[in-house]
Amino acid sequence: MVLSIAQLPFRRRAPLEMLRLDGDRDAPDDDYTGFGHSRVEALTLAGRDGSVVVRDALVLALHCTDPCEALPDDIELEFVLDEVAPELSVSVMLSTFLDVWLPRLRGDERAIVLALCNPHGATLPRPAGVDPATPLYYATGDVESWFHHGVRLAAESWHIAR
Repeated sequence: MVLSIAQLPFRRRAPLEMLRLDGDRDAPDDDYTGFGHSRVEALTLAGRDGSVVVRDALVLALHCTDPCEALPDDIELEFVLDEVAPELSVSVMLSTFLDVWLPRLRGDERAIVLALCNPHGATLPRPAGVDPATPLYYATGDVESWFHHGVRLAAESWHIAR
């Protein structure tokens, strides 16, 4: 049983598996609830204002609760823990999750990317302990993953936590 945020089965996964890009598909799977972290040599963040290539990134694949409460500066996450117990899920605030997990995951990567839907457009602050020289990218709107000349995450827009 998961008794704390630190006990969540937030595992390192291959990027294509983690983002559900490892099989044939015509469109993103809206029911996919997989999560985890991965290191990616390069990925493209695409938004309505253009795109940016991010190199040497720690990517965190997360999911917001559905429906998601509109909060100005945080997002409620949901972890579906079918491997622990059928139909079991837990929720935690993104800020609290990052406080626990980022110190465990950080290495010498040049960027952090949250592959996380942000349907209400929360403005996320920079988590404590993240070097100001390391950009932490997050989206507004839904995030869709694609494999088009490499890993591509598409959203309404992308921002850097301040």
